[in-house]
Amino acid sequence: MSLKLRAGRLSALVCCTLFAASGLMAQVEPIAAVDPMIGTSNGGNTYPGATVPFGMIQWSPDTSQNFYTYEDKSIRGFSVTHLSGVGCPVFGDMPMLPMSVRPGAQRDLKHPETVPLDHTHETAQPGYYAITLTDGTRVELTTSDRSGMARLTFPKGQHAGVLINGAGSASTDVHMAFLPPVGREHDGESLSFGEDGTLTGTGTAGGFCGSPTKYTLHVAFAFQKTPVVHALWRDGALQDAAGTVSGKQAAAWVDLGNEQTQVIKVGLSYVSEEKARANLQAELPGWDFDKTRQQAQARWVKALATIQIDGANATDRRIFYTGLYHELIGQTLFSDVDGEYMGFDEKVHHLHAGQKGQYTNISDWDIYRNTVQMQALLFPQEASDLAQSLTNDAEQLGSYPRWATANDGSYVMGGDSPPIILASVYAFGAKNFDAKTALSYAVKAATAPGLGQHGKTERDNLADYLRFGYIPASNLISVSETLELTNADFATAQLAKALGDKPSEKLLLKHAENWRNLLDPSTRWMRPRLADGSWLPGFDAEKSLPHRPDASVSTDQLGFEEGNTYQYTFMLPFDYAGLFTAIGDKAVVEKRLDRFFEKLVCWGEPCFNMANEPDFVTPYVYTFLGKPWKTAEVITRIENETFNTTPGGIPGNDDLGATSGVYLWNTLGMYPAIPGLGGVVLGTPRFISAMVHTGAGGTLTITRHGDGKYVQSVMLNGVNHPGSWVPVEDLLHHEAHLDFQMGETPGSPWATGVSDLPPSQSTAK
Repeated sequence: MSLKLRAGRLSALVCCTLFAASGLMAQVEPIAAVDPMIGTSNGGNTYPGATVPFGMIQWSPDTSQNFYTYEDKSIRGFSVTHLSGVGCPVFGDMPMLPMSVRPGAQRDLKHPETVPLDHTHETAQPGYYAITLTDGTRVELTTSDRSGMARLTFPKGQHAGVLINGAGSASTDVHMAFLPPVGREHDGESLSFGEDGTLTGTGTAGGFCGSPTKYTLHVAFAFQKTPVVHALWRDGALQDAAGTVSGKQAAAWVDLGNEQTQVIKVGLSYVSEEKARANLQAELPGWDFDKTRQQAQARWVKALATIQIDGANATDRRIFYTGLYHELIGQTLFSDVDGEYMGFDEKVHHLHAGQKGQYTNISDWDIYRNTVQMQALLFPQEASDLAQSLTNDAEQLGSYPRWATANDGSYVMGGDSPPIILASVYAFGAKNFDAKTALSYAVKAATAPGLGQHGKTERDNLADYLRFGYIPASNLISVSETLELTNADFATAQLAKALGDKPSEKLLLKHAENWRNLLDPSTRWMRPRLADGSWLPGFDAEKSLPHRPDASVSTDQLGFEEGNTYQYTFMLPFDYAGLFTAIGDKAVVEKRLDRFFEKLVCWGEPCFNMANEPDFVTPYVYTFLGKPWKTAEVITRIENETFNTTPGGIPGNDDLGATSGVYLWNTLGMYPAIPGLGGVVLGTPRFISAMVHTGAGGTLTITRHGDGKYVQSVMLNGVNHPGSWVPVEDLLHHEAHLDFQMGETPGSPWATGVSDLPPSQSTAK
């Protein structure tokens, strides 16, 4: 078999070879189906490099500022930190680039060193990445939790050397033209060679999505062969006889001699360079690259085998398991092997009792929709640790950080999503965290206006929200912000209910009804409203008017973040029954939905957008109407038309696995539609069977009988189940079974009666 085969096609052969001798063949298929190249084009913004589930290090090539774009023609380096699927550059720290010849005395900082990118000899698998560069140099990467190992094989007769670009971080350029200045002038790097030949370094960068965020990463590079010589640069200028360099644009070149094969290791820490060394020594004390690779891939074998599907074609299997892979690389480990981590207060802390890891890079606005529920179901310890991590952050800050990157809050999206994450993971069985303390900060956020990091608030415009019952139109995203807060209020109320806090539950359920204050009775759409109670003039739902000034999407409607009233009116899953009543006519709702789903990906139009989170739940609105066959039709179209196995196979930013999560849940025949509530709405299963091994030790088997996409009836644990809602406790039995009887004709009576519909806040009273 030729090396010219792409990574996805080659992975089956390589993985089978790796694991056949260890008796793991029965579990190999999921890992063999994963293609990390999916999502590296079409704005998916995933990365193809090596990492382990929830790992701190992501060693991967960059073709631009921390992004790997499949169509690009050159690689800037192989950096050690990445975020999967985000829309703004961040991390991309300490890139390493093989270079046989030392750079000149003056490096051209506007045109950094690159090597050509040719996909012909490129392999990407879970836990392993490799490419043969055009000069014949072979680069192989693999990782553990906090450390990584690179094996470089240089052509015979070619000198071995590497450039470590301390200034390679994505946001080091503090005055990027498309982002505002955010005070990064004092950021920089330091690099130092020790007597043992280890290169240690520290880099401070940040500025995610134009926010004033920053982080400091410490690294320790160790070389199996003692460096022959080395060189250091500051601001592009070579430093004579220097063992240490600091400032901006620091870089180091390491001459490794004439031996063809060179192994390099790197340890990471956000606490100190000493901790980076300790992490490296604890995790990768030896130099056996193949053993490290096998250990990394064995972890992926185990993680991906938590769901086993049968009856899927090769395309569906590849999309499914790549999606599951992407759900497990978003939130990343932040604590060292000794349990210490850098807190949001810039102080060193130790893990909470019972916590095994501190996690960060929590894109709460994205992942509350479906990602954390899957993680809680499959990996309750990691999901519990994620919740405890947020709780630790709140104790250090006095409030939850929104959209946390490293140990800083970026506050880049509206709403108050951290409490939804806490309520959702608890509802889906991940309860090993200090839930009472978590609830106290969530209730505080919902009732007591105050400042967080950088003068930002966990809940923007909370005083107005409490005073008026909505956020006035002077805020440019007033409607979407209000709706996000009502979702957070409902979810927090569910956590309060579970913990027996009746006063908080009652208060927040009342606040959750604030969406009613923005449902305009004349248009029957969510509409911006002024502080005096009048409606914003010029409103047109069909034309998304008036447009929001200075929006990232120029056609966004005023009052809505990355969308319009069509897309946000239906972002109310906890009370669809109340929404239908407020609109006044279910026939009107159905007609609007039919119009909405004429397109499946769009921006700036009144139509469904599979590329953006607020729409993810909307196909299930039909099921809340008692017409689940229409949900089945839309879901099947989404699966067939918006996901594929090409590098552009994810419809837009994957957002730390949130977009992939839609495919995962939908194909399993269910969706965690209501934030904070422990249960799923049933849809239409795509595969003949799926076996989900829950982290609680149970097994959920989902089986479809018959052909067609339309559900005729459902059996839950051997008993007829006429409704479309299943509480999560019914899925967590030791051996739970969901059996779908399918057909090719729509209009079955299943899940159409009033008592068969999923719960809504209005009908629960």
